[in-house]
Amino acid sequence: MSSRFEFLGNTMIGQYIPRESWFHVRDPRAKLISFVMLLAAIIFTPNLLGLLIGLIFVALIYFVSDLPLKPTWKNIKRALPFIIILAILQIIFSTPQAGEIILWQILGIEFTEAVLISAATLIFRFIVLIALINVFVMSLSTAQISTALFHLLKPFEKIGFPVNDLTMVVQITMRYLPLVAQLAEKTAKAQAARGGDWEQRGFNPIRQAKRVLPLIVPILVNSLKRAETMATAMESRGFNAADQRSSFYALKFTWQDCLLLGIFSLFTLVILLVGVLL
Repeated sequence: MSSRFEFLGNTMIGQYIPRESWFHVRDPRAKLISFVMLLAAIIFTPNLLGLLIGLIFVALIYFVSDLPLKPTWKNIKRALPFIIILAILQIIFSTPQAGEIILWQILGIEFTEAVLISAATLIFRFIVLIALINVFVMSLSTAQISTALFHLLKPFEKIGFPVNDLTMVVQITMRYLPLVAQLAEKTAKAQAARGGDWEQRGFNPIRQAKRVLPLIVPILVNSLKRAETMATAMESRGFNAADQRSSFYALKFTWQDCLLLGIFSLFTLVILLVGVLL
């Protein structure tokens, strides 16, 4: 059952769902590159047809990975009011081009076919992006992401890029986000027990923002204390990110990983070409 104090369950990072599917067992480097390509295609395709192809492909990933749709649907519903607000703002501040037929004019706001299509594209794009990000975090664990990032950036060590430092920062950040959400839950419950206003009365962004503001200071203070404790513990154990690191699991790139990259590359090309040609 959902709760107004539920922050941990709403955090996408760390929601990895282990499966024995063909997609799950692929090399994390191939999956990371594939997701980045598809993400770029969905962001830059300019029309609804390209986004529709992207949504169909994302749905196929869910099917192949045997992942549940309920968490994704919950995240879409949670973000939909804010996405609609962005679409309304785009309609308000859009200027009709010369020669466009004005369909309606309400309170001085001119609605044209191009403006409405643009707003619908914005809403649809965010929905597809949320679905893609959810399948990404549910099929790649934080350890796999950091390992893939480390191996992909390894060649940059030759020019002095601190790959080990960056990988460690990314890994700690991803593992720390669920702890921050858990801390926010405890702080919100403590404030509500002392008379804080945490009642849910419909959708009111201003009221929700005012309700979250008192959480910022205690979360920052506790986060800094936890970070200092972690740094002291790592230093006392002689940790040095500049040292050569090894991995318990050896990554092996197979022909099936190449097939995965080829499939994602093909769909990425199709999404972009459909957006450009049509």
